[in-house]
Amino acid sequence: MPNINRRTLMLTGLAGGLAACATPLAETGPGGQPIVTTNAGKVQGLTENGVKVFKGIPYGASTAGPGRFRAPLPAIPWTGVRETIAYGPPTPQGRPSTAPPLPPRDPKLPPPLINNNPTGAQSEDCLVLNVWTPATDTGKRPVLVWLHGGGFSTGSGSSAWYDGVRMAQKQDVVIVTINHRLNVFGYLYLGDLGGGEWKDAASVGMLDCVLALKWVKDNIAGFGGDPSRVLIYGESGGARKTSSMMAMPPAQGLFHRCVVQSGSQLRLDTPETAMKRTELFLKAVNVGKNDIQKLQTLSLDQMLAAVPGAVRDTGQFRPVVGSPSFPSHPFDPGAPAISAKIPMIVGSNRTEASVFMGGDPAIVNLAEDDLVKRVSQLVPAGESAETIAMYRRLYPQAKRDEILYMTSTDRGYFLDSTILAGRKADQNAAPVWAYQFYRSTPLEGGRYHTPHASEIPFVFDTLSKATSIGGEPTANAQNLADRMSGAWANFAANGDPNGGKTPTWPKYNSSTRPTMMWDETPAGPRVENDPRSEQRKRMLGYGSQQYAAVETGPG
Repeated sequence: MPNINRRTLMLTGLAGGLAACATPLAETGPGGQPIVTTNAGKVQGLTENGVKVFKGIPYGASTAGPGRFRAPLPAIPWTGVRETIAYGPPTPQGRPSTAPPLPPRDPKLPPPLINNNPTGAQSEDCLVLNVWTPATDTGKRPVLVWLHGGGFSTGSGSSAWYDGVRMAQKQDVVIVTINHRLNVFGYLYLGDLGGGEWKDAASVGMLDCVLALKWVKDNIAGFGGDPSRVLIYGESGGARKTSSMMAMPPAQGLFHRCVVQSGSQLRLDTPETAMKRTELFLKAVNVGKNDIQKLQTLSLDQMLAAVPGAVRDTGQFRPVVGSPSFPSHPFDPGAPAISAKIPMIVGSNRTEASVFMGGDPAIVNLAEDDLVKRVSQLVPAGESAETIAMYRRLYPQAKRDEILYMTSTDRGYFLDSTILAGRKADQNAAPVWAYQFYRSTPLEGGRYHTPHASEIPFVFDTLSKATSIGGEPTANAQNLADRMSGAWANFAANGDPNGGKTPTWPKYNSSTRPTMMWDETPAGPRVENDPRSEQRKRMLGYGSQQYAAVETGPG
């Protein structure tokens, strides 16, 4: 045995301690602003209320030209220190710049509830992300990666509603939001056209999300995050992306928990539906099936101008089952086996549909025959009268507009969330927790009830930035935000939302169906078994709208 003295032990211990220190010492730039070294180069952020903020960090190369419809490539490395203090460009979306201006909004109409549309010049060099962290030199904090809403068609990760300062500060977590390709740029189905070279073109928007998660895995420790505790979550289209990633082989191993808010993706488009959409698009841009590479030379305006006609009768551009990245539907006929060990939270809001319909003054004073006509478009033929009668019996004080909101919501968002949660619970491999958001917005006398997207500022604790949908913050609203954001943080940290201010939240099962009811009433959040049971059973008898050839409804 070698001769070991006190000095040898001290030096050995010092060397071992230095070797174990995986996180580099924090750097600072001018004014003490934070600098972090990523695998592509150094980035400098800013400090806001004690939180280190980095905006517009490239995680992928430009998707323009030869990158269009192809899997993304990592960001091109840079030298020196890159300033990352402003949001990056959103992906191309919406109307082409050549389109005539829209008429001014009717001043008699109420303002829109959702006012977080992307701003700034759009670009195909859009693979950027944003990070909020309490500190860059200490700790391994849970990481929450947000996938924005807007269906698979619009949106960005740079909405003020998604600002991560308060949650990072109060919950001691790292928040990440991302931009990625959307609509025709992210989800154009090309199947075997071009000899199969473009077989996964309908998945490249999702592959962008996968690349962002790879960036998180490789770099987030330098931002104080723990790459072994990554939660993905999203609302509406973001929830559809999130639930779809559960069935996406390239994404496996890159996240460890999943939250689905108002967007349970059970099924994807079939190749037949997707090809009809593609054919309409190709005809509009005058590109033949044997000349697909020409698509890479079209201008953004040419591409965007052809989108409305292609999706009018076929639904939005989105991922397609049978593509390399999606060999199966996400949650049909059951929960995906490849993500069986991933715990989930799944839920929706009580009257999601009011955000889409409530801005129409005609809805407020809905006539009976119009109610019947609209409900007839939501349920199978001959079922509208019984459906309306059920709501009037269960909610005798409800006006016609609320009945319409509830019917549309229960037929889509609510039913699909219960189907997904039930299938995940029946898999019996990892727990799932279910919720319903019931907090009524006080705007315009409360006539919107609990609209789509209204839970977002409670999850992010950004009430003051989302008054257009939630009204001015109150003490009760802030208390609810503290509870919800805390539950999401608990889930990211431990794979279980319980703890802290969270009321006891049982795991979901398809028998008793315990569900957390998030509300700011004096009773506070509470658990109910099988809420809206009669509505759920009736809508389940009709079947999910996602089984239709073309799914109807928003989202």
